[in-house]
Amino acid sequence: MTPTLRKALVIAVAMAIASVMAWAMKPVPQRGRVPDLEAIVPPSFGQWEVDRSIVPVPPSPDLQKVIDSTYDKTLARTYRNADGYRVMLSLAFGGSQTDGMNYHRPEVCYPAQGFDIRQKPESGDLAVGSRVIRVKRMVAGSGARNEPITYWLVVGGEVTGYGLQRKLLTIKHGLTGRIPEGMLIRVSSIDTAADKAFAIQQQFVEQMVAGLPANELRRFLGESEPAGVPTRH
Repeated sequence: MTPTLRKALVIAVAMAIASVMAWAMKPVPQRGRVPDLEAIVPPSFGQWEVDRSIVPVPPSPDLQKVIDSTYDKTLARTYRNADGYRVMLSLAFGGSQTDGMNYHRPEVCYPAQGFDIRQKPESGDLAVGSRVIRVKRMVAGSGARNEPITYWLVVGGEVTGYGLQRKLLTIKHGLTGRIPEGMLIRVSSIDTAADKAFAIQQQFVEQMVAGLPANELRRFLGESEPAGVPTRH
């Protein structure tokens, strides 16, 4: 065998090995059990119960197409307390995270449905029992409708932001050979007083979480820090 042929053979074998290793290390979705959100989240908890007189307005066809291609399960409910105050809950679960997640964040999907952003998203802490989660709060509106919104994203058991932060987290999990699942949790209410709305949403989340099965808390809250521990930025 000539030196040239021997060199070509070594290169060919090295390329074949690299190809096999790349295939073996390619991240795969964590496609396990799709959670039954209807069963997991109780129809009543604390002072809240589902308002069955409210029928959720479906998203536009274009947005629905993105949702269907991004998420495996969604849930939309409106709850009402004894005072008649209503809070809307929206959950979206995806067995594997894709760039489509970025299109469903409230600051994108609300304008896509004709809403104005009246208060840009701001980060804040939300204490839930012994946990603290990092959330976003914003206000959207259309005409006389003013809608304060609290939301957060959990990817692979970690609360994260959108954009680069979510991308880096997905890559981190990808290095282990898996594409993580994720859950978007959003609560909102129609209220001209944003501060009051956010306070009620805090109470709503606390009571909702208290009614969840213990084995689902990681999916909703991630591995959050105990209350009183400074949040890392």
